[in-house]
Amino acid sequence: MAKDVMFYNLLAHINFGDGIKEENVALKNIWEHSGNIMLNLYFYKDKSSKVIDAAYVKDIFDLSTEKLYTSCSVLLRDYNEFKSEQIEPQEQPVRKIPVNLELLEILKDDIVILLYIAKCIDYFSEIKKKTILQYIEQHHPRPQSLSKNYIESCLKSLHPTTEEFYQSVENLKQKTPEEAEDLVQAVVKICISDGFLAYNEKIYLAEILQILREQGVEPDVGL
Repeated sequence: MAKDVMFYNLLAHINFGDGIKEENVALKNIWEHSGNIMLNLYFYKDKSSKVIDAAYVKDIFDLSTEKLYTSCSVLLRDYNEFKSEQIEPQEQPVRKIPVNLELLEILKDDIVILLYIAKCIDYFSEIKKKTILQYIEQHHPRPQSLSKNYIESCLKSLHPTTEEFYQSVENLKQKTPEEAEDLVQAVVKICISDGFLAYNEKIYLAEILQILREQGVEPDVGL
């Protein structure tokens, strides 16, 4: 099961001995050891993870935030701040305001899958939200009965758990191949909306496709 990664869309310039190489990477972990900073990076091209010393890193550009790191000590600081922010909500949970989801019940599994993918990297952008809104409008039997404010309120209030996500994926067997393909295409659109297929997104998308293949469904998603 995937572990959440925030710094997932990085462009790193690394000295590998035969010169500086540009690599698309995800930052799995960064820490200080005996006065040195170490990075555990996932390399998208090789589909492998490597632990390297920060001394070999020339710079790292975060494509999601457009922030350039010429010092790994600054990256370490930001990474630790991010981890602290993830812990705080768990210690002080925010009280959820109930929302009537009855009108969207018919698309419950679809919405759970789309929302879980959209929020799995903690960056729920307007493009992702728009993709889900369009999907609901195109697949709800009575879209005219839904207001945009109502749908947005529902999407804001819903935070699917991993268990709910996998249960909804399992329920895909109730869909026709055409319906499953429509849903997976929306998932892919969400995944690549920020210009890159993130580490977490790759894993969850692969699991969705595997479950569909086990059911004899081979959706054409353009990947």
